[in-house]
Amino acid sequence: MCHRTVVAVQREIEMKGIPTVLITVSPEVSAQMRPPRALYPKGFKIGNSLGRPNMRDLQNKILRDALTLLTQNTRPGETITIEYPEYGEQYEPPHVKKVGS
Repeated sequence: MCHRTVVAVQREIEMKGIPTVLITVSPEVSAQMRPPRALYPKGFKIGNSLGRPNMRDLQNKILRDALTLLTQNTRPGETITIEYPEYGEQYEPPHVKKVGS
């Protein structure tokens, strides 16, 4: 799903009083929409937001970290970056092209 759509839905849910957390592998793209809360598991590939298949311990850890953000005072648009060395290979997300560059 498109980052813009996800954050728009996230905002609507937040307006109903339900806190949300976005887990993103493209922090630069997500930051443009200023999600209420966001977690970036550094170096994860697109499609692996919670790690690769069968990495249950890592997946649980990322979900716990995301839920912990609900108890922290984060600013809208702020993305919390956490490294998870157990993921293995690191991937650099694509950068947003700036208009006129």
